[in-house]
Amino acid sequence: VKFLRANKEVFAWEPKQLVGVPRGVIEHHLRVCPNVRPLKQKARRQSTEK
Repeated sequence: VKFLRANKEVFAWEPKQLVGVPRGVIEHHLRVCPNVRPLKQKARRQSTEK
């Protein structure tokens, strides 16, 4: 936390601070095959002691 607070000027807090930054650097894309149906994952249950 101390490191992040010391370097908080590196982060953009408002869209106007992103002027000049290429869109490819800001956005991320998921590689998803369009032919495959999405599957619902099983719920992961924790033991009662956790």
